[in-house]
Amino acid sequence: MLLALLLAGCGTQPTATRPAERTAPAPSPTVRVTRTTPAATAATAATQPVRNILIEPGELDGVQVVFWHPWSGAMGEALEQAVLAFNRENEYGIKAESVFQGNYNELFAQVRAALAEGDPPGLTVAPIYEIAAWQMEGSAVVDLQPYVEDARWGFSPADQADFFPVFWDQDLVEEQRLGLPAQRSGQVLLYNSSWAEELGFSAPPETPEEFKEQACAAAQANRLDGDTSNDATGGWAINTAPSAFLPWLSSFGANVLDPSGAGYRFNTPQTEAALAFLKELYDAGCAWETPTEYAGVEFAGRKAIFVTGAVADLPHINAELERADNPDEWTVLPFPSPRRQPAIGVYGPSFVLLEGTPEEQLAAWLLATWLASPEQQAGFVEAGSTFPTRESALARLDEFAAGHPQWAAAQSLLEYAQTEPAYPSWDTVRWVIGDVGTQVFRYYFTADRIPATLKLMDETAAELHARSGE
Repeated sequence: MLLALLLAGCGTQPTATRPAERTAPAPSPTVRVTRTTPAATAATAATQPVRNILIEPGELDGVQVVFWHPWSGAMGEALEQAVLAFNRENEYGIKAESVFQGNYNELFAQVRAALAEGDPPGLTVAPIYEIAAWQMEGSAVVDLQPYVEDARWGFSPADQADFFPVFWDQDLVEEQRLGLPAQRSGQVLLYNSSWAEELGFSAPPETPEEFKEQACAAAQANRLDGDTSNDATGGWAINTAPSAFLPWLSSFGANVLDPSGAGYRFNTPQTEAALAFLKELYDAGCAWETPTEYAGVEFAGRKAIFVTGAVADLPHINAELERADNPDEWTVLPFPSPRRQPAIGVYGPSFVLLEGTPEEQLAAWLLATWLASPEQQAGFVEAGSTFPTRESALARLDEFAAGHPQWAAAQSLLEYAQTEPAYPSWDTVRWVIGDVGTQVFRYYFTADRIPATLKLMDETAAELHARSGE
């Protein structure tokens, strides 16, 4: 809102939201990811076993754990079955209960209310910036690092390294582990490869210039096909949701965090180049705004050769193509990079322990580690079409990958994953990105306004960051 007011004051009209040269991967039924960096924690470097949690197994008998979550449908059912299995199979006599709390916003509101009343659940889930906000506000967030490092109750170095580093490292904030990766999705580009071949393209785009060439060719094809109802469509279906817009900045080399650790920095040549490219794409008639951010219907109807989509939504895209009786082959791509260092955006919730008795906290930790096990993670992937948080879960997903080639293609892109900031202020600052994205695609916004807009982004983000108390 503040950014919109600033833009209005500058004469605009506001509206009310990285490797070597490569070939874009084709879908593969068998997924294996090559690890490029080790999990960076103090625990992996430890040479002597430690005992941080001085509780004996017999002290856990009969301890109750309440787990609040936001999952319904197939994912909710998979979670419920996993909790029931924990109750049957844990050898300590721990009794866990999962409680559905509506969507994420409703869950966070319930957790905050429970924290204020001093009666929170033992375990819940939230993205890291939300968890960091609870901690900063003085709430009872438990540092998990002592649990991770504990010789009896924790993870071995091999177990820690089994978590994908991009997910594992995200929950480490100022030397405290505030969460344990629970689930991750991501933003990728959906690409109609059948249509591209008909337009004369034999390979997916790897650079912004190649992306523009294919988007403009699809837009021209729709203008010339004799059907006037699709004349303004065909290229990239615009999506300015923060999680969908941020990967464009990342693919151009922009790091939205101030390297000094003092908040955010948007006013960079890389961010300017990304916005200039997207504005040029729009002005050329090769990008268009769909009625909603979800453009599955438009993708299935050949009104967009490129769509930004969530990995968790891939099954719904296939369903849209089936409803449209469209046999087109399609896959997923990373966001193209002028430096051939593409990006995808990843995000999602982590398990967070809230203070209780030592026995309750340990019981909650054991439930979280059960739910984060390779077996349970594989089940969650099959239910929700998300990324597994652990590499060893992939061995259980070969059949799923064979039946879901677009998911397999997305999984193979994890080496290009970029995470969202962990600052508590990100909950509001991310909407600055969404608002700027909206402005870029307005008819009255001109490219010469980009430098001033970036300056306003920095000023607005700095104010929001300061308000958060960081």
